[in-house]
Amino acid sequence: FQWLPGLGIAASTRTPLCGRRLSCAAMADTAPLKILQLKEGSNEVDILKDNLATVSKGLRDSGAHYVSIVAVMGAYRTGKSFLLDLLMRFMRKKCALMAAALKRQEARRRAEADLETAERMENAEKMTAAKAAIVAIDQEISEAAVMPECPTWHFGDGDAPKQPPPAWMLEGDADRISEGSKKGDGQAGFAWRPGKDKCTQGIWLWSTPFVFTDKAGRKIGVLLMDTQGAWDDTMTKAQSATIFGLTALLSSKLIYNIQNRIEEVQLENMDYITTFAQTVCAELPGSGSPYGHLELLIRDWANYEDGFTEEQCLEQMKDHENDHLNPAKVPPDAVERVERLAISFKSINSFGLPHPGLKVTKPAYDGEIAQIDPDFSHLLNIFVDKFFGEDFPSPCAPLGMEITVNSFQQVVMNFAEAFRENAADMAIGLREAFVKVEMMTCREDLLRRFKDQLLRLAPDTSVVDPVYLKKEVAKLTASLKEEFEFKLRPWRLKDSEEFSATSEFAATILEQGNVRVMQNEQQVEGATMKIVASPVVGCGAYFLLVHQWIFMIAAAGGAYCHAKKWSTRNEVELYDVSVVQGMGEDIKKFSIQRWKDLQAMQVAVNRLNPNEAMDALTKASQQAGVMAAAAASSAGINFQTQGNGAAASSNGVHKA
Repeated sequence: FQWLPGLGIAASTRTPLCGRRLSCAAMADTAPLKILQLKEGSNEVDILKDNLATVSKGLRDSGAHYVSIVAVMGAYRTGKSFLLDLLMRFMRKKCALMAAALKRQEARRRAEADLETAERMENAEKMTAAKAAIVAIDQEISEAAVMPECPTWHFGDGDAPKQPPPAWMLEGDADRISEGSKKGDGQAGFAWRPGKDKCTQGIWLWSTPFVFTDKAGRKIGVLLMDTQGAWDDTMTKAQSATIFGLTALLSSKLIYNIQNRIEEVQLENMDYITTFAQTVCAELPGSGSPYGHLELLIRDWANYEDGFTEEQCLEQMKDHENDHLNPAKVPPDAVERVERLAISFKSINSFGLPHPGLKVTKPAYDGEIAQIDPDFSHLLNIFVDKFFGEDFPSPCAPLGMEITVNSFQQVVMNFAEAFRENAADMAIGLREAFVKVEMMTCREDLLRRFKDQLLRLAPDTSVVDPVYLKKEVAKLTASLKEEFEFKLRPWRLKDSEEFSATSEFAATILEQGNVRVMQNEQQVEGATMKIVASPVVGCGAYFLLVHQWIFMIAAAGGAYCHAKKWSTRNEVELYDVSVVQGMGEDIKKFSIQRWKDLQAMQVAVNRLNPNEAMDALTKASQQAGVMAAAAASSAGINFQTQGNGAAASSNGVHKA
């Protein structure tokens, strides 16, 4: 892995880390979409299915396999949306650096290939050019890998030269954070406004993911999530639990925005929903934590002393975290709560950001970067480097169950359905949601494995022995059905539910297997008929080879007919490029079919015996007889009709 300076991330030298939708380009066709809204006067929530479907489609189109959500939640008016717009700039810059690194790596691979070719051809001029290109690319890589020298930073050092903001903060509009500003278009980022009035309502997701590849080579679509302020006096505790619970369950990295300092009431509020998750964990198999990483981000932290170094700032925050989350330091009545939180989240960390400056909080503030306090920008850069560290990205995995792109939409709807009920029924609802998601994920995985193994047994361009294929498909079906039943047992479903799920899964894979077996059988049966008729075909081929002019006329006629077909279909002239392309497709399909015929004939010959040959010949004769009788019957009817008409005409003339 190659270290990319200024971002605190490691880029794989083997696999691309940036998705095609959001490599470095501006996201003009994307916007934040609300996926959940609360019903006023009740504890229920509404899922906006159309918006959720749009986000799900964006994930599928991105080519990602898994989903990772970076979410921000906390009390209202704590700068959550503003922070998300800054994180979005960081992600865009990260994509740009990844793309540049991959471009250099690809250029070096091409130069190495050119050098190898030149050495093989003993071309001195090309060897020199290729070596020079490699040296130049290596120089670029070395320069990119060098960490820029930064002046020594001390908190509150007013005498030191003012440091510029980090480069990623200037990504896009270098003058102001305009993405979600209410004074801007409000669609290029998450909407925010200065002042005291709250802005975000419900839960919002950015419509298009940032696609990265993790260290295991898996493509992961990263979504940014914004939430309505939780734990405020405008919502019931159950509504706040809904916002927090859904956000925490769906996120792989959760930033909990806290104003000024960690307080017991905030941890108590957090424990309210995680207690239900602990109840779920006690009934479900697996040892994973229900939630991902929790980052306690303390805003407007006022305890950094002037002259503090980065290390001293981080040490002070770790001490503050221990005072509230270390079981050995908290009061006896808080020990159980702290332990529950530690079990509920995979990891917990804290970071403190100082106040961004008084001008930023004024109603007239319009996102001007120059008005943000330099200490805030510097520590924010440290925060994102650590937050998006070497473990990023990782899929959302509530209870250790990683969420795939295909299951994402159903997962959100299942969890939302679980939170529709009041707090007393929440544990039961969550259990049902987990079971549904696990069943769907398991079924999806086994179906994918069945298709892959079936494709290896009988590729689309191949024909295999039907007896062997039926036997192997039956074994594969039974094996996967047994595995599906085994994976359902820990969930302790009702007998009727387990039988229904198993029967549906077995019917699905059996249908897919039977379709492939039938296609293969038809190929072999057709090949048997062709073998029986091969003497006639051979004589015809010999005749055409001897009389080449007839062969040439037939070939020319066939080519004209195919050209005419594509010309008529595309409504173009015979000499159009699309006609040639269409004929090329016909030739390709014809070649593939003839290859399959050869394989099928080989299978048919291996299993053909005289009795089967006679049966095939008899069957073919019967089919030919039926066709001839039908044709003769049709011709007889036409002849009789014509004869009756002629007779009638003759009688008419005679009478006249």
